[in-house]
Amino acid sequence: MKRLFALLPSLFILSFTSLLSAQVSYNSFVASVMNQVNADSVYKFERQLSGDTASNIGGSSYTIATRHYSSQGNIKAAQYILEKFQSFGLNAFYQNINSTIVNVLARKTGNKYPNQYVIICAHYDNMPSGSTAPGADDNASGTTAVIEAARLLSNVNLPYTILFAAWDEEELGLFGSKAFADSAFAHNDSIIAVLNFDMISYDGNNNGAMDINTNPASMSLANEFYQIISIYQPTLVPQITTSLNGGSDHQPFQQRGYKAILSIEDNSEFNPYYHSVNDNYSYVNKQYFVKMIKAGIAALVTSAGDFKITILHSPLASGPDTGPRTTAALVRSSYNIATGVNAPRLYYSVNNGPFSFVNPSFSNQDTFKFTIPGQAMNSTVKYYVAVQDSAGSLVSTMPAGGSGTNPPGSVPPASKFEYQVANVYIATIGTGTTSSNFPFATYYMDARTQYLYLASEINSANWNINQIGFDILSADPGPMNNFSIKIQNTSNTSLSGFVTTGWTTCYSASTYNVPGTGWQNINLTQPFLYTGGNLLIEICYDNAAYTEYTTVNSTPASGMYWGRYDDLTSGSGCATTSWSNSTAPPGRANTRLSFSPVTSIAGNSNGIPKKFELKQNYPNPFNPITKIRYSVPSDEFVSIKIYDLLGKETATLVERTVETGDYIYDFDGSSLTSGTYICRMNAGSYRKDMLMVLLK
Repeated sequence: MKRLFALLPSLFILSFTSLLSAQVSYNSFVASVMNQVNADSVYKFERQLSGDTASNIGGSSYTIATRHYSSQGNIKAAQYILEKFQSFGLNAFYQNINSTIVNVLARKTGNKYPNQYVIICAHYDNMPSGSTAPGADDNASGTTAVIEAARLLSNVNLPYTILFAAWDEEELGLFGSKAFADSAFAHNDSIIAVLNFDMISYDGNNNGAMDINTNPASMSLANEFYQIISIYQPTLVPQITTSLNGGSDHQPFQQRGYKAILSIEDNSEFNPYYHSVNDNYSYVNKQYFVKMIKAGIAALVTSAGDFKITILHSPLASGPDTGPRTTAALVRSSYNIATGVNAPRLYYSVNNGPFSFVNPSFSNQDTFKFTIPGQAMNSTVKYYVAVQDSAGSLVSTMPAGGSGTNPPGSVPPASKFEYQVANVYIATIGTGTTSSNFPFATYYMDARTQYLYLASEINSANWNINQIGFDILSADPGPMNNFSIKIQNTSNTSLSGFVTTGWTTCYSASTYNVPGTGWQNINLTQPFLYTGGNLLIEICYDNAAYTEYTTVNSTPASGMYWGRYDDLTSGSGCATTSWSNSTAPPGRANTRLSFSPVTSIAGNSNGIPKKFELKQNYPNPFNPITKIRYSVPSDEFVSIKIYDLLGKETATLVERTVETGDYIYDFDGSSLTSGTYICRMNAGSYRKDMLMVLLK
């Protein structure tokens, strides 16, 4: 693998949106092929390619001490790979590009789509120059994966043709793979997936971390590989990235418009013996190496076998509806979907209890509707959808990652959909899958991002914003210092630069770390009163060092975002408007806004309250909802909290600067036990306690 030691602007990562797309299905056949990976066979190939032990090439013993392009060892390595392919009964051949570049190829013809290809590949040349260059990790490891895949699949018949490829002269500039990709493009060849393996055997800290490198056009393939790992090799820890300091053999295919990805060890724990005479077999993490090969073969069989059931589903939103909730799933597959007792199911759990299931309340061809029973206020419901084929060999869940057949989905996925039955409203804005570095662009020391949301997108009025969430694809473990979120109501309808005035700081922290992938919510320390129009949100931080990007799913929306990142030598990323780095966001981050009601009411004759006042709740006693009325004669920081008679805080209703006006707060006491409670309001020098009685 070629690595450039320079900071390259880049993107990162994964995907789930509010309208969820294709996912991988668990298949017992895929698992059975993967589990035939033989560790002894893998270690033997690896040792022979890296010169740790001699091999038989052309009928004679030979030790491959180096695979540098200018060496005899590289020629012998090509012959070794060819003879391995041939020994498995495959149609193997050289592709001679010129006098020094020789690709080694083998073909397993598909039984349904013989002219459509899935390519599994790696480069076999290595560095450094000289008489000794073992290249055990770079890249005997990837070549071993290709050889082991050829061994296992030589007698397996699948719909698509598989091409096993070992590229030459990757280290000089991706020359072997580029020549093949250019030729394939010129001949209009149909390549549906390229799975490239480069440096897959080093894991010094045994944490199982790995990268899946992609470009935006190949993101669906990267997502599938990510899901395959979660299903078949869950102890590996993948992240999807489009940042690569250098290159590998998937990139020429990407440049020609083919979907191609790279499987590689964790870039943040880079092999210290890279391109040295010490990149030898003794530093191979054997267990990690076998897992990486198994994951690759599972991906190869899944793609070449078309083992997929796609479920499209828009998740249920939180809200105050206590009645039954009906939701739909659209199922697409080339396989027949099971009926009867093995028909599609929706599993649901209430308040982390055991899972129950419901069968479709309606079905029509590929559309299935499910009805979740009504739940009490303040309940949390988690759910997932499961579908299997009629043969019982293929099962898919949404979210992805579940398994178990007859019935489908008896083994749940690690993540589930979730909604709350509560007096809240959640607006999800954006369903795109464009990877964006913003607003958490920590590959640079400073960043400032502003997003504009139109009233028609939010569809709410006069409620407090309590949370802001983003759909995280890759979470940088590094902190963002002096991190803040600012919000304002606005009449702006587009952005062409940074807005510098009118902001209310709603979240401020000395450090903030993105906790993980998927939808991650930030609880505002000061809720913001949204007044029904357009909305501006700013996210910024001010670091003194760079780490790597946290990336999010975003949606292109012209004029609705403005952002910059840079390594500022002075000033703060939350204050400056002068940025030498001109890179802008590729879209507006998909966003979730969580609202709770605060309804303005009629006041005195001139519409402005004359004094601070907390009025007696009504009804009182109550069960479980009561209205709490309060008045604010001038803009002031207001705190309203609920305490029990022992002085323990049980709820925070208001903790923010409140604009002048009269307000009603609908307080829900469902989570409390019967008894007497104290409602306390503090605003400037004003303080009042009020007794409330909850009777259940």
